[in-house]
Amino acid sequence: MKWDWRPPVGFLVAAVACLAGGLTVVSAGLVGLLVAAAVLLLTRLDGAPDPGWDRRHYDRRHGARGDVQDLAWAMVGRDGRVGERVLRQLRDVARSRLARHGRSLDDPDIEQVLGARAHHTVTRTRSPLPSVADLRHTLDVLDRLGPERETPTHDPGSPSHD
Repeated sequence: MKWDWRPPVGFLVAAVACLAGGLTVVSAGLVGLLVAAAVLLLTRLDGAPDPGWDRRHYDRRHGARGDVQDLAWAMVGRDGRVGERVLRQLRDVARSRLARHGRSLDDPDIEQVLGARAHHTVTRTRSPLPSVADLRHTLDVLDRLGPERETPTHDPGSPSHD
């Protein structure tokens, strides 16, 4: 490491100037120390700004890993119940699955289709939010409905093509 001569020179110049100005030796020494400290500080500072972090930007596609991770974080709240975001997505899935079968959550007999527990989970509007077990049960019920509308293989009113 190279010895820096600027702080001692700043001390001497300031002390001599203060003595020449009529200050006492102690006061001139204190002003010299202050100037030496300021010179030392100014020589150690770097004027160039620190480079910023290079952030990678990823394309977020619907249903991609980030969406699954966000959903996992929102899945269970502090009290062991599912979050409101998950409940909204469950309702969207239920509406979509029921619509494929020509049904709606507003149908009067939908509780018989889903069952009381799943119906209560999907239509719940106030606290307490459903548990993870209620969510899992409801997803199982919706999964059993099947992805598409069931079409009869043979309509009894139509003529057969045998």
